[in-house]
Amino acid sequence: MPRGNGTGPLSAGPGMGRGMGRGGGRGRMGGLGKGPGGYCICPRCGTRVPHERGVPCYTLNCPNCGTPMVRE
Repeated sequence: MPRGNGTGPLSAGPGMGRGMGRGGGRGRMGGLGKGPGGYCICPRCGTRVPHERGVPCYTLNCPNCGTPMVRE
């Protein structure tokens, strides 16, 4: 039944239409990829090692203290 108020059909709200789902098309993991360059850093002692493409920093342990590394 038409409403006559010019608002059109009811929807789920902004951003829920076709092609506007979660993530907005930014790529893997919400667009958080940093690219091939950069460094892996130890959050405990601050040691930096060059990031290797295809190897996530969290899979590496710090060469000085053994703590898992994080991406810069």
